[in-house]
Amino acid sequence: MRPLSVLLVEADPEERERFGTWLDEAGFEVVTCPGPTGPDYTCLGGREGTCPLVVEADAVVIDLALESEIVLTGTFAEELLALYAYSDKPLVVLGRKGRTQHVAEGRIARVGRHPARDELVGTVRRLLALAATADA
Repeated sequence: MRPLSVLLVEADPEERERFGTWLDEAGFEVVTCPGPTGPDYTCLGGREGTCPLVVEADAVVIDLALESEIVLTGTFAEELLALYAYSDKPLVVLGRKGRTQHVAEGRIARVGRHPARDELVGTVRRLLALAATADA
């Protein structure tokens, strides 16, 4: 049986490395993506309406602080959020500070932008467990 996979969409290279390492050490197969980058700040998901990386992922973690949000052009975080939400995969959204909130019970959770290791990994695990129970 293959390990569960997580698509990590994080613009900050240091956080992408840190979060990816945490998820990897927790036993997940991790695919990283910086999100939309220059020169046009449009990603394939924004152009085509589907992301090939999410097709193979079991869950998605996305930080809404993307480069396209800073330059105000290209594919915006809300567009990617909608794309990933429609994929029907468990979705962990890194946003404002605060405690973990389950936006769509069992499918979408919002955590602070700079989560602790246990909070990030635990939230991914809980959503994947709930998804497995719902699919059974």
